Amino acid sequence: MRIRRRLTVYGVIVTGVTMLAFGVLLYGLARGSVPDEQDKTLAGIAEEIVTETPVLDVATIGPGLSLPVQLEGSLEPFTAAYDSTGSPLYSTATLDGATPTLPAAVIVEALDKGVSIVTAELDSGPEVRLHARAWPTTSGDTAVLAIGQSTEFVTEQVNGLVAVVWVAALLAMLASVLVSYLVSGRALRPLHDLAVTTDEIGRTGDLSRRLPPVATRDEVGTLTSSFNGMLDEVEKANTRLSEALNAQRRFVADASHELRSPLTTIRSNAGFLAGRPDAAASDRTDAIADISAEADRMATLVDDLLTLAVRDAGKALQVVPIQLTQVIHDLRPRAETLSQQVEWSATTRATVHGDRDALTRLVWILIDNAARHGATRIAVTTVDHPSDVSIVVSDNGPGFPADSLDRVFERFYRGDPARSPAGAGLGLSIAAALTSAHGGQISAANAAGGGAVVTVTLPRDQGSSSSHRGPTPT
Repeated sequence: MRIRRRLTVYGVIVTGVTMLAFGVLLYGLARGSVPDEQDKTLAGIAEEIVTETPVLDVATIGPGLSLPVQLEGSLEPFTAAYDSTGSPLYSTATLDGATPTLPAAVIVEALDKGVSIVTAELDSGPEVRLHARAWPTTSGDTAVLAIGQSTEFVTEQVNGLVAVVWVAALLAMLASVLVSYLVSGRALRPLHDLAVTTDEIGRTGDLSRRLPPVATRDEVGTLTSSFNGMLDEVEKANTRLSEALNAQRRFVADASHELRSPLTTIRSNAGFLAGRPDAAASDRTDAIADISAEADRMATLVDDLLTLAVRDAGKALQVVPIQLTQVIHDLRPRAETLSQQVEWSATTRATVHGDRDALTRLVWILIDNAARHGATRIAVTTVDHPSDVSIVVSDNGPGFPADSLDRVFERFYRGDPARSPAGAGLGLSIAAALTSAHGGQISAANAAGGGAVVTVTLPRDQGSSSSHRGPTPT
């Protein structure tokens, strides 16, 4: 059963049960209160008659005087007077054409106690409720004034009330059906929209679809906001996944392209050596040198690819507190093999939280990149900041192409391949990955006087004190 119909049924059931309980309670109250009201009414009529006529003048009332009120089927109150022997003096009602007589016990109780309130049958006729009281007469005798009414009056009153309750219950249940159906439909409309939108998204794959905002702040409004928020996150995740897949495709294509060149060279030289055993010694030496160089190039490329793959996989670094000057100092012997002059201005005493091997490779990539593209001089400088420290590597070469500054950290990107035919375009992308793994930032720029400038900024290790870092290597 659909939720809307289920809520409507629940509403009808609740209304029905409520009306039933209300009807039972009202019926009980009516059964207890209506007889009391009847007794009060009869007593009021008697009191009014006695007040108007305190002493009954028997001489003016004939024993057969009566008014045409038939007790059979009548619910109207009637009045009657009886002498002390129970003989009727007058009556406003007849029973089978005759004046009804009171039971002797009612006459006796009224004369003895002054009042008698009972339910009795008159001459084996209808059951009536009686209020009888002693009434002085002008003759010195005491008469009995009786005010009576059929007990069917109570039943009719209660039955009428029950009928009203039944009609009210029926109308309430009909209203409950209508209101429950309309209200539940309006309340569940966002859920219907949710189902339709979900269906369309599943059918079309359009993650840009959203539910219309709901003004209410109830559970449905919260669900709508949460669903739209979930779609936002799913769309972002899908975008990131698409970008990652596209990057992976480009990565595989570029890696295949970069590996194809050394493999072709190795295959050609190997074929030459295998097919020309009589080749000159110098040619054989050159072929072997080409094979060795291309093998080294492949080894470097594979190592770079492995580094990027490890970083993409999110493998954690083995981080410890490290002094940057110690990392830079360890690179000095290696830098002496470069043709350029390297100027060292690393005077910081800052300690960073990082992986020693990864930081060493990061700084060397920057120096090696400057050596490949620079002219005659490379400068390595450190700059202290309150919460971080920067490593700046600059050269006096031609600098980066102006239109490539925002792409120099992309994988396999080379702004001018003719300037570095041996490079694969992975160095700066590896540097960017290692910097990001250390929670830092990397940027590239051109110096005002010419040359390229690459800056790596790393957060300081706040857990270490400068007084415990030891001497700065020179």
